[in-house]
Amino acid sequence: MSNFSKIVIIILLVLSFLFIKEKYGDEIFNFIAQLRALPKVEIPEIKKTETVEIPEEIPTEEATTLINKEKVSVYFLALDSNDNGIYKKVTRDVIAGEDKFDFAIKELLKGPNLVEKSLGAYSEIPKNTKLLGIKHKGNKIIIDLNSDFQYGGGTDSIYSRMMQLIETAINNSDNKKIYLYLDGEQVNFIGGEGIMITQPLNEKSLEI
Repeated sequence: MSNFSKIVIIILLVLSFLFIKEKYGDEIFNFIAQLRALPKVEIPEIKKTETVEIPEEIPTEEATTLINKEKVSVYFLALDSNDNGIYKKVTRDVIAGEDKFDFAIKELLKGPNLVEKSLGAYSEIPKNTKLLGIKHKGNKIIIDLNSDFQYGGGTDSIYSRMMQLIETAINNSDNKKIYLYLDGEQVNFIGGEGIMITQPLNEKSLEI
């Protein structure tokens, strides 16, 4: 750009400034005065957020009970791949406050649940068998059932239900001596064919 052109541009800018000042000078002055009269706005100081450490939750007694649930073994029946009868062990979580042995026997009498049934588990213990009581006497435990326990089915069925009871009892008894009573009396023979039982109960109680 030549010096002449620069001079022309400068003259134009000066004339423009003089024109604006002449026409809008008072308005610009008043606007600036108004801006100066505005009150100052104080921006509040932003405080740093404090980090609070949350302590780990201390387990309550109830939560500890649920976490440390004791398990029992309950024995039902099933068929293997060759359709041979086998004893099927399932586990149950003991309800808080329940005796381990008592709970296992009660669960045995209830029979397998829906999931276990879907997997082939079943029981030979008659549905109308009732628990009349369980007595703990030192190193001795007495299971008292109603007499319906011995009725229905043949010898094989009675043998199977007795072994269900025996396996469930001895695996949850902490090596105590277990006796079977029916209607309040100790039994030495069971079923219509009179299967002999040796007591206290063990895995050889039905052997002749």
